[in-house]
Amino acid sequence: MTIGIPASHPVQILRRAVESYTPYLQPSGELHDPVFGEPTQYGTPYHALCNSVLALSSRGTERSIYAERALCGLDAALRHVEDPELQPNASGFSRDTGAVSRLNHRDFFWPPILKTYIVLRSLQAPALEGIAERIAGVGIEQAFRSRPPSNWAAVWLSAEWLRVREGLSPYTIADIDHWLGEFFKTRILLHQGFYQEPGHPNSYDLFTRYHLADMLMEGYDGAHRNALEHLMRTGLERSLAVQLSDGSLASAHRSSGQTWNLGAQCAYFTHAANFFREREPDLSKQAASAARLTLASFARWQRLNGPYSPVENLLPPASRVGYETYTGDAHYGNLAMAFLAVAVLRGFDQPPAEPGEGVSPCLRIEHDPTYRVIAHHGPYSLQLNAHPAPAYDAFGFTDLTFGPGRLLHFGPSVRCVHTGGLYNLGLAHRSAPGRSQLHVLAHDTYRLLGEIERGDTPSSFRLSARSTGSPYTYETRASLGKDGVRISETTKGLSNYKTLLVPYLRDAGGGVRTRIDIQGRKIELSYGDEQISIEVAAPVEYVLHLPHGYESRRGLCGLLRVDLQEETEGIEYMVRIPESNRRAGFAL
Repeated sequence: MTIGIPASHPVQILRRAVESYTPYLQPSGELHDPVFGEPTQYGTPYHALCNSVLALSSRGTERSIYAERALCGLDAALRHVEDPELQPNASGFSRDTGAVSRLNHRDFFWPPILKTYIVLRSLQAPALEGIAERIAGVGIEQAFRSRPPSNWAAVWLSAEWLRVREGLSPYTIADIDHWLGEFFKTRILLHQGFYQEPGHPNSYDLFTRYHLADMLMEGYDGAHRNALEHLMRTGLERSLAVQLSDGSLASAHRSSGQTWNLGAQCAYFTHAANFFREREPDLSKQAASAARLTLASFARWQRLNGPYSPVENLLPPASRVGYETYTGDAHYGNLAMAFLAVAVLRGFDQPPAEPGEGVSPCLRIEHDPTYRVIAHHGPYSLQLNAHPAPAYDAFGFTDLTFGPGRLLHFGPSVRCVHTGGLYNLGLAHRSAPGRSQLHVLAHDTYRLLGEIERGDTPSSFRLSARSTGSPYTYETRASLGKDGVRISETTKGLSNYKTLLVPYLRDAGGGVRTRIDIQGRKIELSYGDEQISIEVAAPVEYVLHLPHGYESRRGLCGLLRVDLQEETEGIEYMVRIPESNRRAGFAL
């Protein structure tokens, strides 16, 4: 550990994560995956970038070690990009059999190659001879797979601007302007601060806006500079709104719950804090605080005796819980680390947000194209997704979080391993009393009946919707306050037996599991020192606990089925942190 830098400093958090991959670093400079034992996608260049930033943050022998690792990784990454005929690294992984598929991901190599080179040059690192010439000789048209306005193209475009700026590119700023213009034609909703692609994932909105913000902060001054400055403002407003109270990014579609979202938020908020520092100091401070909140989430996912996790759980890499088919530790864990490295490179030096730090009451309603609403108040954040992507999310309350430093939250949508069905905290109904068959409202397809409306308080909302073919209206109201989250859900005109489903996180890894205490209408969930209580307003007939067979991107899950006694149109319930547990959190 570097003397004088506390363990909670971003540099030390980055250092722990980088060192956790040292056993998998090869003499060739390539980084091998801990499970599959070979290079995967783009881990090698992003690991090299992390080492270059650590070299910049170190002295003496330590600097030499990190610089050597960075240089070896840079060389290996360049070899892979220089020869597009080389077999691509592993990029898809079957959970059933471990079978590997491959796709050209060289687009992603370009930013870490350029940034690593620039950092090493600033350190006057030895053995850089010839690197500039090799970078200048790369043919991006041949090496890279995607073209604007793909989010992949935003990656290589951000680095190609660096190559133009450094005088190493055959292209000009006019070419950069042409490519960049394609994004603004169709994909960027400038006034909403949103980059859209199929499914409208929050992850790739953030990902693309980060790379465009990086161009701006790296000195781009072409035809689209005013548009990028406008996007910095509207995009920051959106990013502040869709950051949950624990620091994570609200779930939606693919790549939710992956730690690169956290690293990208650290980097994006750092860019925004720097951009607005002189222009609007208050907005700059909001961005800097958001980076600290994200860092609190980022730090949670360092496995105690294993590589930094690419997903928001601490289960062993080979379990692949929360992984998507394209996820592996050596690339996505290192992508997360590299985004944090960029934040450090740009001056991010603040500790993580502490448990107990809250969010001011606020609400963001989005209609076309996302149809989502997210509310915040103190330690609580609640998101409702009214137009989910069926393969990734269920309708309804996809996220409910309880502040920084905690592991026990609700969301993203929980999947039944046996059937593939997705579940959220929310309403189901049955035609007969007892443990009869359930109609799970989250499984239906809905259309909104009018707009999502603000409630009577700054952190409340209501909506009405109808599922396909149903004669009944679904209505929900939610309100966040200092005493917790109050929710009502109603099937207007349909009075029958109602059930509250509570899919909960049972095991995020690290040796702790959730304990369930059922006390009539009240259920308490305890995860180590963390506690959450759920209380329904009506008498309960029975609570069935199914502790196995469910997963989410945050770990292994269980399901509680809370059957109400009497026929009714709706259900009301409250979720909160008990007063005695308000400051409990995860020790960094």
